[in-house]
Amino acid sequence: MENSKGVPGFELFILLFFTIGAVFAVISFTIYRNSRNLIEHGIETKGIVIDLHRLKPREYPLAPSIRYVKKDGTVHVFHSSEARNPPEYQIGEEVTLYYDPNDPDNVHLKGNYLFVYVFAGMGAMFWLFSIWYVGSAVKAVFQWLFG
Repeated sequence: MENSKGVPGFELFILLFFTIGAVFAVISFTIYRNSRNLIEHGIETKGIVIDLHRLKPREYPLAPSIRYVKKDGTVHVFHSSEARNPPEYQIGEEVTLYYDPNDPDNVHLKGNYLFVYVFAGMGAMFWLFSIWYVGSAVKAVFQWLFG
């Protein structure tokens, strides 16, 4: 198939941005849905922040390590992967959490939707820069591909 027009670079770029925004929106929704599922079907308990740890050496954002007692009476320590600067929690602070009895490391800290907000915000930014042109971009790419 020979086409006299060149590759629609700008339009492909717009579609890429729109697609990346959609992927981030899906990730955000999935994290939110999983958190809500854990809240609805997991076990609610209280835990104590016993430590603040760095996810990477020499980086300041700190994530909490939380000790809690499972329903069967065993003590478990959850090491969060959500670090913040300044830290959201303090050592000794009591927190409410929800955990999966089949996977005690699957924990949702009450009110903590950081990753949902981060991925939703990134998706919104990609969509913001592409939404105005996505219709014309689809049309141009379709014409380029199929004549």
